[in-house]
Amino acid sequence: MVKIKLVILDYDLTLIDTFIDFYDAINRARMILGGKPLDYDEFVEMFNNDSLSYKAPPSNTDPVRFWKLFRKIYETKYGIPVKGAHRFLSWIKMYGIKVVVMTGREVHPDKIWFELARFDLDWGIDEVYTMYSLKLLGGSEEYLFDKSWMIKLLLEKYSVEPHKALMLGDYWLDAESSSRAGIKFIGVSAKGLRKQKLLEKGALTVVDDLEEALYSIYKLFGPLSM
Repeated sequence: MVKIKLVILDYDLTLIDTFIDFYDAINRARMILGGKPLDYDEFVEMFNNDSLSYKAPPSNTDPVRFWKLFRKIYETKYGIPVKGAHRFLSWIKMYGIKVVVMTGREVHPDKIWFELARFDLDWGIDEVYTMYSLKLLGGSEEYLFDKSWMIKLLLEKYSVEPHKALMLGDYWLDAESSSRAGIKFIGVSAKGLRKQKLLEKGALTVVDDLEEALYSIYKLFGPLSM
């Protein structure tokens, strides 16, 4: 039985259901760069087929420029905590496990803290790291949304061995970042091709929400202990 000492939570679509905000940010980025907004059904199809990475940027725009803009303007207007969010944090914190939110948004951590407080989730989080934090800390990002540097920083900061850390996220880049840092990963809220890619990138399992994640953690690691 492995005692988990650190849980890293992706923010969007893992802790907070920001699907409509995701759609809104994609379209705002497209319009800023001279493109037309995507139809909602078109967006959903791209999301489910995991083709947004190359289809969302306008054809006349550098994709890197597009996604850097997207992650700066992504904000929560319509989001709500995913099912089981409060219960998940209550159980994890009850056993003294550190919980860190790590998001691909490039905003100051205080903005995420404000949102967490608005959803009454701030009590369950120890720290927040964003892609803006990466800049402040002088970290490296080998490719867009690579979080492995920050994950390794947390392992060192909390003196946690990699096999005692766990990340939960909805996208395969998070699974890849976890793998690069040597920690275990559970996929959340992913279906179809997105689920398939998570498993291909090493996810132990993929669950629907944080309610189900609690049972998966118990099944994979055994009872949590103080």
